[in-house]
Amino acid sequence: MKIPLRRAFAATGAALALVLSLLGIPYLSVFAQLTLAAGSVLGLLWLLWKAYRSYLWKVGRRLAFSYFLIGVLPIPLMILLLGVGAYILAGFFLGHLYRDAVSAVQTDLGHAAEEQLDVVTSAQGGQPRPGPRRSGVSFAYYRDGRRIGGDPQAPPQWPAWAGAAEGIEPRFFSLRDGSPTLAATVSRGSDGVLALYTGDLDSAVSRRAGIWVAIRRPDDPDLIQVEVFNMKIPLRRIRKERQPGEAAKLFKQLSRGERVWDDPLLWWAEVTGPLLDPASAKPGDPLTVVLNSTPRTVLRRLFSSAGGIDSSVWAALVVFAALLFDVYAAATLMALFMIFSLSRAVNRMSQATDSVRQGDFAVRIPVRRNDQLGELQRSFNEMAGNLETLVAAAAQKEILEKELELARDLQKSLIPRDLPGGEGIELATLFEPSAAIGGDYFDVLRLSEDELAVIIADVSGHGLSTGLRMAMLKAALLILVEQNQEPEDILRHLDTVVRNGNTRVFVTATLSLINLRTGTLRIYNAGHPPTYLLRGGAVQEILLPGSPLGGLGRTYGRADIALHRGDVLVWLSDGLIEAAGADGEPFGYDAVLAALAKTGKGGTAGESAADVRNRLLAAVDRYVGDEPPSDDRTLVVMRYRGLAGVSGEMRITEMAVAPV
Repeated sequence: MKIPLRRAFAATGAALALVLSLLGIPYLSVFAQLTLAAGSVLGLLWLLWKAYRSYLWKVGRRLAFSYFLIGVLPIPLMILLLGVGAYILAGFFLGHLYRDAVSAVQTDLGHAAEEQLDVVTSAQGGQPRPGPRRSGVSFAYYRDGRRIGGDPQAPPQWPAWAGAAEGIEPRFFSLRDGSPTLAATVSRGSDGVLALYTGDLDSAVSRRAGIWVAIRRPDDPDLIQVEVFNMKIPLRRIRKERQPGEAAKLFKQLSRGERVWDDPLLWWAEVTGPLLDPASAKPGDPLTVVLNSTPRTVLRRLFSSAGGIDSSVWAALVVFAALLFDVYAAATLMALFMIFSLSRAVNRMSQATDSVRQGDFAVRIPVRRNDQLGELQRSFNEMAGNLETLVAAAAQKEILEKELELARDLQKSLIPRDLPGGEGIELATLFEPSAAIGGDYFDVLRLSEDELAVIIADVSGHGLSTGLRMAMLKAALLILVEQNQEPEDILRHLDTVVRNGNTRVFVTATLSLINLRTGTLRIYNAGHPPTYLLRGGAVQEILLPGSPLGGLGRTYGRADIALHRGDVLVWLSDGLIEAAGADGEPFGYDAVLAALAKTGKGGTAGESAADVRNRLLAAVDRYVGDEPPSDDRTLVVMRYRGLAGVSGEMRITEMAVAPV
């Protein structure tokens, strides 16, 4: 009653606090709301703890959880860390390449302005004589602070910012159409020259940097401004054609034709700037620079010029590394705790089990755990108490005999009783296990109105395990035959069934398919003794080499035979061939041939399948005498009474070893 009372008190208190919080009473309602909030948090923590205890109650789950934390989780975190760090480093490096390229263009503008100034100062009054032309660069000429010629986009008065010290970042000026450009001024006495870059600034900077550079105004439609914590982060809109025109040409020149390495995968954006008025240098909106490059370009420039790396990158790497180390350390400590706890419990179980093995059934394990191991320890104590009063040799023997009897009955039920018959065939069989449970097996399956399948198999060994394997093979065979699979596929699947297990076993088998209407016989052999064909007074041994199921190889012998009316087929296990006499010598293959060849006048025409079976068994019994059988004996005899075949000697239309 303790748990229900606690739940009732908790529910009553929660309802009272909810009512007080809704009444609006000063102080009391606030206190009730805080109480509800604290109770909700505690309840959530309690539910999480119960879920944690419920999930990790099994030892296997605890081990799996600890192994996941130690061996699996750090791997994707490390990959993520390396990927993010490498991308950030590449982005900062692209920024350095861009700034170096802009500085180089700015320097070229200054040199061009100096050349023009030399021409201006050499002129004797009047209009200045233009100097050498530069592609993509225009000039404005000043005298006494007024523009006297050149590009009309330049300010009419000598700019006030001329001659000011350059900052770390490049200074961009707005042309008449609002596009950003670079400018440089040079003065000497009353003369001065202003150089403006009026060409494709993006292409010029891109050629210098070896990466694609796109300088964009804030109102550019390709940019999206994302504000995070009062910081505006520019993002480039992704379009289907990402590098049109000059950008595509640039990447094609730098490419070696290799995917990934020569694909423009690296994108970076920087805010530079502001955009200045060329006359007053009044700052406007900041510019956004979008950088794009290939991994090969970054690696080549990084290792060839060894540029400086921003310290913030290393700080980010240190932060990620510290987080990863913390997770790994916590996982390691948790795993060590679990392993130590489990090892101590397992050691106690091992010591108690050893005492029981030595006959001390009074041993008990002190139970101090409330998980699956504690339940296992309690079960062990109960088992030891039961064994102390129930274990006896007679009871164990009786139980064993009952189990063997059940297994024997089960095995007998697997052997077919109602054999197919009719005008087409006559069957006679024998199944005689040498022990309580044998390893031989045979079956006759009706596939269709005109088709039969005869199977005979021998599982290595004797006893309960062999009988169970035989039952497993029969179940698998019935499923495969009902699925109308090819014989080679049936043997291949049975080979897989035999291989599944900790103990290495071998199974020899012969699978025969008989068409009663056409008299066609197909035999597939997997390491089993030969099949015998009795025709007239002759006996033909059909020996087909093949690999046993569960063996090293997967090759199976095959023979196609045209049956005649009156032919008798004999399938048998090696228990008949290897039946030993008083001198220890086996009956042998030659004796089998001789016993089957002893037919009356007219060959086998007057003999039934049962006559052939009895004649062979009588010969084996005479040879063995009173010696007990050392192996299972299985025999299937079939007399074919269908349509008459082609007259003459037996014709094997195909005999080959078929790989599976």
